[in-house]
Amino acid sequence: MDKIWKGRIQKNTDRLVEEYTNSLDLDKKLYLYDIMGSMAYLGGLRSIGIVDRVTSDKILDGLEKVKYYIETHSVSGYEDIHSLVENKLIEYAGPEAKKIHTGRSRNDQVVVDERMYAKDASYTLVTNLVKLQKSLVDLAQKEKDCIIAAYTHLQIAQPVLAAHYLLSFFEKFSRDIEGFSNCFNASDSLPLGAAACTGSGFALDRELMASLLKFSKQDPNSMDTVSNRDFILDIIYCCSKTMLHLSQISEDFVVYSSHEFSLIEIDEAFCTGSSIMPQKKNPDLLELTRARSAVVAGNLTQALMLLKGLPSTYNRDLQEDKEILFSAVERTCSSIAVFTRLLENIKFKPLGERIKGTFIQATDVADYLVKKGASFRDSHNIVGKLVGHCIQNNIDLKELSLKELKEFSPYFDKYYYDSIDIGNCIDSKKVDCGTSRKSVLKNLARAQEKLEGWKDEAEKLKEKIPQYEKLKRELNL
Repeated sequence: MDKIWKGRIQKNTDRLVEEYTNSLDLDKKLYLYDIMGSMAYLGGLRSIGIVDRVTSDKILDGLEKVKYYIETHSVSGYEDIHSLVENKLIEYAGPEAKKIHTGRSRNDQVVVDERMYAKDASYTLVTNLVKLQKSLVDLAQKEKDCIIAAYTHLQIAQPVLAAHYLLSFFEKFSRDIEGFSNCFNASDSLPLGAAACTGSGFALDRELMASLLKFSKQDPNSMDTVSNRDFILDIIYCCSKTMLHLSQISEDFVVYSSHEFSLIEIDEAFCTGSSIMPQKKNPDLLELTRARSAVVAGNLTQALMLLKGLPSTYNRDLQEDKEILFSAVERTCSSIAVFTRLLENIKFKPLGERIKGTFIQATDVADYLVKKGASFRDSHNIVGKLVGHCIQNNIDLKELSLKELKEFSPYFDKYYYDSIDIGNCIDSKKVDCGTSRKSVLKNLARAQEKLEGWKDEAEKLKEKIPQYEKLKRELNL
């Protein structure tokens, strides 16, 4: 097959070079964006008289056939998706279709494809995260009365409502939704017209092309346009942050589902068995999510290293950005989707009798002494000695008599036993960010409101994504 740059390079490309530089297997994922970009560019050429209406209709019909061909055939033998679309278009629409590349370079063409992909991906990630958030809120609502242990340094710290724990991840994923919404906006600028690096030699109607492709802005500098991959860095960074949050909750669930912790029960449909140990129920899904977070974090490093040493405007190094971008987006999307299902199949186990010997109420006892008049540092010291006494005598805090308590501090009275009631420990956290039932119910309601707001935001983003059939109708008017 003749290359689109055959005029200057007379020799056939060496076979190994052909294989080494070929990107079709990867960038064919961009075929629909490339076709829609060509359709909008055709509208721009038509607006300045480069093509007439008859030729435009032939080219649009040819692009429809190219789309059908790519969707129904195994494509090969082309350098990249751009040369595939252009060569097949000429085959279907005739030599007049060669005008489609007037004033356009593959340099601005690929950025159009990638920006459209990034907008689509950002929207998909937002909608997937909203579904994840709903599963979190639903589980938190279901477990709103369940009391579990909170941990610091992986040691039992204080009692907490399971709903409060789950809502901590609601906050993390909330920031991720905001991040992907910003990624959408960072990608929402038309690159067409930049050409190779200095701008097109034709007075294209960029406002028209932006409207057709639903870009809300137009890039102001052609040299920046063809080299700019900040929007790719943005989306990969947000993917790596989301995967970090998924990895953190996965690590918690791996630990919490163990016999030693016994805080959660994972449905068997989301676990695997052992090839040798018949009793095993392994949380492989969670472990894979942890591992894939590492891959996505690696994608961010790859992207940064790819870009850090490039001179201005376009360089062929940028061919590699697509594989990095696709890897990050696809792993993140699939991880969010499967974790959403997992959350729908998890049960929390209340502490109950397992509270004995944990001294989980120790901080509440120290707070109780402060309310009686002791300084916190003194009360901290008193309770520390009290815990040591219990350990030495193999007893629990609730088994101490008032007489024994008085030996440690005169501030102890009969209300001590109220202070170590696990429900009272929960409700003693009066701040609005704390784990009291009142605060948690308030924050659950707040989370529901945020979910509705994000659904509306997702619909607004969707309206700014071009649809093939609608674009075709606009150009046929």
